[in-house]
Amino acid sequence: MLKWALGAGQLALLDKFNLLRSGVAHAANPDAPSRLCVIYLPGGFRPQYYFWPMEDADVAAVVPPPGDYIGEPVFFTANQLVDLAPANGAYKPLRLWQSWDPMNPANRASGFSPSMYGFTHFGLANQMSVLHGVDQGTADHGSAFVSAMCGVASPDFRAPALHSVAANYLHARYASSRPLPFVVVTSERGTPVAQGMPSHAAPVRVPSIAALTPQMSDNPMDNPWWDKLNVRTEAPELDIRGMPTGTMLRTTALERHTLNQPGKFLGRSNAKVDSFLEGIHGSLRSVSRVLAADVVSVLEATKGIDALTTNRAPYLANYFMNEFGYSFGLANFHMTTLEPRMDMALRLLKSDLTSAVHLALNLDFDTHNGLGHAFSCAHGRAHMDLIARFCGELKATPAPGLPGKTLFDDTLVVVLSEFGRSWGQGTDDHHPYTSVMYLGGNVAGNRSIGTYDRGGFGQPVNLVEENGQPSMRVPRSADAVTTAMRIMGLEFHEFFIPGGYGEVEGLRKS
Repeated sequence: MLKWALGAGQLALLDKFNLLRSGVAHAANPDAPSRLCVIYLPGGFRPQYYFWPMEDADVAAVVPPPGDYIGEPVFFTANQLVDLAPANGAYKPLRLWQSWDPMNPANRASGFSPSMYGFTHFGLANQMSVLHGVDQGTADHGSAFVSAMCGVASPDFRAPALHSVAANYLHARYASSRPLPFVVVTSERGTPVAQGMPSHAAPVRVPSIAALTPQMSDNPMDNPWWDKLNVRTEAPELDIRGMPTGTMLRTTALERHTLNQPGKFLGRSNAKVDSFLEGIHGSLRSVSRVLAADVVSVLEATKGIDALTTNRAPYLANYFMNEFGYSFGLANFHMTTLEPRMDMALRLLKSDLTSAVHLALNLDFDTHNGLGHAFSCAHGRAHMDLIARFCGELKATPAPGLPGKTLFDDTLVVVLSEFGRSWGQGTDDHHPYTSVMYLGGNVAGNRSIGTYDRGGFGQPVNLVEENGQPSMRVPRSADAVTTAMRIMGLEFHEFFIPGGYGEVEGLRKS
C-alpha cells in the first residue's frame, strides 16, 4: 500500500498543466478506444525489413542481397514487395516483403517463410498504420527507452509514460470497474513511470496470476490471514474530506478505518502536504477496489489464448508449437517463452480489469555483430507475426459492454522499440531513428507515413502542433506519443510533453 501511495508524491508538479484532472468533461468520441496496449521489442529493431517505407528503387541500395540466416530466408528484392491492401487516400499503402508462398502460405520449403502472413490472414490492414523516420533524440538504450515511453529523451522520466496518461484519462470513467488501471506484464529494459501523476496511473507489475495471489487474492485458501477479516460492506465511496465521489466501494472494517485516517491530518501543514495526503487516500481506495474485485479469480476464469487455439490459422500448420511460439530454419528455433506473457496480457485486456497494459517481448535485438541485419530480419519478422496473432485474438473477442465491436476495435495497440539499428551493411550499431506501429481502434487503415533517406535518417511529415498550427518537419518521439494519445481521444490540453509536440496527420481515423 505504501509503495502504491508513493506515486502521489509530486501531484502539484503537473497540476498547472491540467494533467491531474482525469474527470475533465469533453465530447465523447465513439471511435476512440478505451484500452491501450504497448508492445515493446527491446534492443532496437530494423523496421525497414518489416514494412518497407521507401521507394522500390531504394531496395538495392540499402537491403543486402537475399540469403539465409540459420536456414531461414532473409532480405528481398524490389520485385518481392507487395502492398498489404489497396491504398487508402493519398497516403502510401503498407508495403512488405512477401516471403510466404502465395499458393500455400504454410509452406516452409524452397526458401519460403510464413512470417508476417498473419497481417493478411487476420485482416488487420484496415485498422493499422506505421509511422517511419521518428527521431528518438538519442542513441543510448536507457534514454531512448524513456523517450519511446514518454516522448522525452532522458536518463530519467521528465514526463509520465503514455500508458499512465491514458490510464489517468480513463480513470474517471472506469474507476469502479477497472481496479488495475495500468499493468506491466514484463519489463525488459525498464518500467514505464507515472512521473508526477496520481497513484492510480502508476504501474502495477503483474507477470503472472501466481505472482498476484499472495498480494491480491481474497480467498482464505490462498491467504489464510484474510480469514474472517475479509467481510465487505458496500457504501458510497468518499473522498478524503468525506464527500461522495459518485461511485460505490466495498470495504472491510480495517479498510474503512484506514481510509478515515489521512483526512485527520488535512490543514495541519501546507497545500503540498495536503496533496500528498490526498494521494495516499486515493491509493488506499485503489487498493480496496483491487481487493474487492478479487482480480485473481477473475483472471483465472478468463481465457487469454482462446480463438488462436480453437481455430488455429492454417498458415501455422508447419509450426509445431504453442500459438505464440515460432520456429524457422535448420535450427528449428523455438521461442515458446513468449507464450505466458502474451497469454497474461490477453487475460488482462479480456477481463476488463485494466485500461493500459505494457508488454515487452523477450528477445533482445541488441546483437552488435556482423549478422545483426540478418538476425533482425529473420527474428523481427517472426515477432511481427506474433503481434499479428495477438491482434487476431483481440479481433476474435467481443468487446465487453460494446455490442457489435471487438476487443481490437476498443484497444489501441502501439508497437515500438527504443530506437533503430544502423543501416550500413555489416554494421549493427545504435541509430536514433525508428518506426512506430499503430493498430486497432480509431487507427486509419493501411497507411505508411514518413520515410528514411538512404542513410536511415527520418524525413519531414505533416503535423498539427500543440497550438493547432500545421507544420512539416521530421517527427520526434514526442509526436509519436502525442499521436497515440490523440488516437485514444485526448485533446492537446489534456496532457503535456516538455519540449513541444504535435500530432502526425493521417494516422488517426477520425
